[in-house]
Amino acid sequence: MKFIIAVDCEGPACVVGSPGKALTVSRDYAFACREATLEVNAAARGLFDSGAEEVWVWDSHGQGLNICIDQLDKRCMLILGKGFARRFPGLDNRFSGVVMIGYHAMEGTQNAILAHTYSSEAYKNIRANDRTVGEIALDGAVAGEFGVPVIFVSSDDKGCREALAFMPWIETVITKQGMGRNCALSKHPHMVQEEIYSGICRAVKDIQKTKPLKFQSPIHLEIDFRTVFQTVKALVYRRRGWWPTGPKTIVKELGSMLEWNC
Repeated sequence: MKFIIAVDCEGPACVVGSPGKALTVSRDYAFACREATLEVNAAARGLFDSGAEEVWVWDSHGQGLNICIDQLDKRCMLILGKGFARRFPGLDNRFSGVVMIGYHAMEGTQNAILAHTYSSEAYKNIRANDRTVGEIALDGAVAGEFGVPVIFVSSDDKGCREALAFMPWIETVITKQGMGRNCALSKHPHMVQEEIYSGICRAVKDIQKTKPLKFQSPIHLEIDFRTVFQTVKALVYRRRGWWPTGPKTIVKELGSMLEWNC
């Protein structure tokens, strides 16, 4: 068996960031990177102990340079950096499952910690086939194009609830209870790491009950930006095949989620 662990940095235990700042420029960032790495290690240990032959770790936060490499389980392969052609670089149908560690709820989720969808500065809302989606569902649907299921998600309580709404078959671990954008009632990191290990073991044991997440094709994808400038910039410099339907909204019909790259 072969797995990919996708890791973000907002969802680990005790990470809350600083008001008005992105996580990467908050005093919480160094701890977030370290705790994300330790939670990835717990997941990797669970995968290997459950029979995995190969585990890749995809550093999906920001510039993709967040994992504390010297602390990462040495059995893992690491995908890092920025500029890949699509989400989940390297993923194909040879993988048995996807694990999401440290993910977060979508933009606009009440009392969710550091909630956003890819960019809190740029995106106000993303919809797939008229349903509002966040990073959990969008990344899960990319994996689904290869027939690969998401089997496990760790996040705050709102992120786990969101994940189960799209993929009710997954195992989840709630790392903390969101009480606002930058405040939480968190479990101790050691407890979360233990729960992730156990949850991964259960997920692999029950992997036959999972299924890939797929959006019905053609996929009608809409993006609401926060400003007109960001809309124009996206149309002119970054996105082909998109068209505006309003001053802050662009739309595209995708034949596959493999065409998606935020």
